[in-house]
Amino acid sequence: MTAFTIMKMSTQEESLLPKLAVEAFRNAFEEASESSSVVYAKGHQLLKQHPTGETEVIKDISGAYTAIEASRTLLKRKKKQAVV
Repeated sequence: MTAFTIMKMSTQEESLLPKLAVEAFRNAFEEASESSSVVYAKGHQLLKQHPTGETEVIKDISGAYTAIEASRTLLKRKKKQAVV
């Protein structure tokens, strides 16, 4: 059984969460890239970074990004029939 601890955070502490998450991700990425090859997307390209620091382009993924046109469709609910 897992024990959950209720943590009360102030709004100041809560506002720091996104910054801490980005920092944790960056540190994990740097640690992983030092020991093995890492694949990531940057600037519409799929890149592979080797532990030596070399970066190679694996694939151009600019075609994967498409602009979706916003539609102004109004959805209406069907009226329910009363069951007697």
